[in-house]
Amino acid sequence: MFYTPEEIKGFESQLELLIRKLNFLKKERGLAVDANAKFSLDEEIIQLEGQVRELKGILAGAHNIHTIDKDSLLLDVARGLNIDEDEEVGLLHLVNVDRKDMRGKFWDAFDEKEEKKQEFQYYFISACPSQMPPSFAERMVYELLAEELDGDSDSLHIITHEDTGRLRIQDLPVGRNTRKCQQRFKEYVQERFRFADTQSFDTFIETGVPKLPYDFVAVAFEIHERNWEDFLPEYLQWMIDTFRCPHQDVPSFLFFFVVYIEKQHEGRPSSAQKAILESLEGLAQRNETTLLTPLMPVEEGDLRAWLMDLGERNPNKVQEVLEVFLSGLREEDQRFYQEKKLLNMKDIEELQAIIYRIANE
Repeated sequence: MFYTPEEIKGFESQLELLIRKLNFLKKERGLAVDANAKFSLDEEIIQLEGQVRELKGILAGAHNIHTIDKDSLLLDVARGLNIDEDEEVGLLHLVNVDRKDMRGKFWDAFDEKEEKKQEFQYYFISACPSQMPPSFAERMVYELLAEELDGDSDSLHIITHEDTGRLRIQDLPVGRNTRKCQQRFKEYVQERFRFADTQSFDTFIETGVPKLPYDFVAVAFEIHERNWEDFLPEYLQWMIDTFRCPHQDVPSFLFFFVVYIEKQHEGRPSSAQKAILESLEGLAQRNETTLLTPLMPVEEGDLRAWLMDLGERNPNKVQEVLEVFLSGLREEDQRFYQEKKLLNMKDIEELQAIIYRIANE
C-alpha cells in the first residue's frame, strides 16, 4: 500500500509515543504490588505491544519510503543531555561502562607485576562476543596511557586503526601446527618492530627489545572458539617462555589475548568450551598470567551512572535517553532486559558511540 510522506511521519510519531508509553507501563508493572493492578497493567501492555507491532509492520511495508530510524531518534534525545564542558569525552568513553570488578582485578595484577619488575605481562580475556571482550582490552590500554603515562602517547607503542585512532585488535597469528604458529608469530614481530632481515628473532629478543624507545608496549590478539586448536596452549606457553628477557632495561610488554566463547556468561559451557577454559586456567597456574573472565552483562544502573557522570544531573533527561535506547533494542535483547534488568555491552557501546559523536561535533 502507498502512504504519503505526511502519513509516514504520522505513523512514526505515533510509534514513538506508543513505545514511550509501553516502557512506562512496563516500569510501573515492575513496581506494582497489588494483584489487580498487575493484571490491569499486563492487559494494557499486551494491547500496546500489539499496536507497536502493527505500526512497525505498516512502516516496514511502506516501499521506498524512509521509515523510523532508531539511531536518529536516540541521537536527537541524547543531544538534550548536559555534558560538562570540563569532561573530555575521548576514546575511553567508547568502552568504559561498568566492569568495576574486572577492572580492579586488572590493576591489582598490573601493580603486582610492576612491583616485581615483570616486564612481560599476559592477560587472557574470555567472554561472549555480546559482552565485547576486545573493548575491555582496549579500555585498559587507554587507562594505562592516562594513569601511567599522563597521556604521553609517544611512550606507548600500540597498533591503531588509521581512520579512528582506536586500538587495533589483531588476529592471533596461527598456523596448522605449533611450528607454523611460531613461524607466524616471528613474522608478526618482525613486521611490527621492523628489525633487519639479517637479524634473527632470538637476537632481536635479546638485544633489540632493550633498545625500543618506549615505556610500554601493548599487544592485543583475538581468537574465536571455532578456531581453537589443541596445540594452541603449547604455542601460548612457547610465547610466554620466549619473552623472558634477562635485560632489565626493557619496556613493559602487555599481551592481551581475547578469546571469544559464545554465551560464556550463562554458565553452561559445552565440553569444547570447558577444554578451552581449562587450558587458559592451566596457563595461569603454570605462569604468572592473569585470567580476566567471564565478562558479564551490565546493570541498567551502571549505564545510568555513566550518563550522569558526563555531567547530566537531571534524572528525567537521563531516563528519556534510556527509554529511547531501550525501545530501539532488538526483540531478544528487550526480552533479556525485561527478564533480567541487564544489558549486553554490544548494545551499550552503540549508545556510547552516539554520545561520543555528539560530544566531539
